[in-house]
Amino acid sequence: MKQFDLKIEKMVFGGEGLGRSSSGKVVFVPYTLPGELVRVGIYEEYRDYARGMVLEVLEASPHRINPPCRYYGLCGGCQFQHATYEEELRIKERVLKDLFFRQGYKREIPLRGIIPSEKIYHYRNRLRLHVENHILKMGFVKKGTHEVLKIEECLLGEDILNELLKELYAESPWINMAFYIKRIKLESSPLDGKATLLFWTSLSPRREELEQLCKLKTLKSIFYLMKGARPVGPFPEDAPFAGRRLFASLSGLIYYIQPGVFTQTNWEINLKIMQKIGELTQGTERILDLHSGMGNFLIPLVKGNPSAKAFLGVDTDIRAIEDGLFTAEKNNLDGRLELRRMSAMEALYEAVQSGEKYDLVLLDPPRGGCKELLRLLPDVAEDKILYLSCDAPTLVRDIILLEKAGFTLSEIYLFDMFPRTYHFEVLALLQKIN
Repeated sequence: MKQFDLKIEKMVFGGEGLGRSSSGKVVFVPYTLPGELVRVGIYEEYRDYARGMVLEVLEASPHRINPPCRYYGLCGGCQFQHATYEEELRIKERVLKDLFFRQGYKREIPLRGIIPSEKIYHYRNRLRLHVENHILKMGFVKKGTHEVLKIEECLLGEDILNELLKELYAESPWINMAFYIKRIKLESSPLDGKATLLFWTSLSPRREELEQLCKLKTLKSIFYLMKGARPVGPFPEDAPFAGRRLFASLSGLIYYIQPGVFTQTNWEINLKIMQKIGELTQGTERILDLHSGMGNFLIPLVKGNPSAKAFLGVDTDIRAIEDGLFTAEKNNLDGRLELRRMSAMEALYEAVQSGEKYDLVLLDPPRGGCKELLRLLPDVAEDKILYLSCDAPTLVRDIILLEKAGFTLSEIYLFDMFPRTYHFEVLALLQKIN
């Protein structure tokens, strides 16, 4: 293995440090920090760049700390446990600005705030784990392999999820069932102080096994999936609200969410994003949410904007739409809210065909962004677009395209939804140029 000393210049999106060899070749090295001098071993080399691993830290950053997780560096889920949280936030800010610069954005970005997480550990309200059957392993895939790393506690997961995980390892019915289970999702229900269990299985479980599992003190409800999009459950059959997870939101709202339906991972940061969206949408009358899910951001706007005329949310997940309607009913929301099962493109096409316009369009797309929507979006968004993304590179790409289509980026906010990892959420406000 080729070895040499390397000065780390900066961090890049993905959580790796970037340095340059004596020949000028770019080298990416994980678990480093800006300014550090490290001895690296090269394990992959290409014409334009190489990848290395730290063999020794020769000159450590003053912001380097000892990572608390025993799996750190093995599971690959975290990238910044070796850094102070203050340094992690600085890195994320620099990474965001660098992404704009590298994609050719000509102006200084209007970054109005960096919102940290109150918790840097034990903030995740869900954990999705692979299951290996021949010897009971529940865990994440090891970094750079397809092998499952057995996890007995995830420091990012909420305490109730780790309690449930420990109970499953000790529960004999689960040990027997694990032979035909592929993966599991543990999700918390904060207002119950319990968790739900959803598992993917190749065989239908026996009722007596499910009944025994239902006795676990941390469990609210159990669901399982064999095929299709709708899981079997809840167990027990009389679980409150059909086994839904309960979350407190703004203005006294309560969300009711089926296990497996998407929710933001860090609920405290989610509430802060809701609050900021509420501030930025004052005075709007017609709002279209193109990726509404279960109404996460749209429902508080209905409550907080009594003078607005219409709220339309669309999503392709029928269970999310069901939860949004269930939540609206339980919270006695008025008839201005409409949720439909349809794709974002279908909703835009329908709006264009009917001549409907909205003074605010909300975008919260998957990681791939919404490039395909930009052909129709300018004809529907009359005034503002609020774009929330967990993938900064695609957000930057789409912002540049939106500016070419007649919008200008007026405000941007970085929300640290995922402490100790390289991920973060960005909320961008774009205004139509008249």
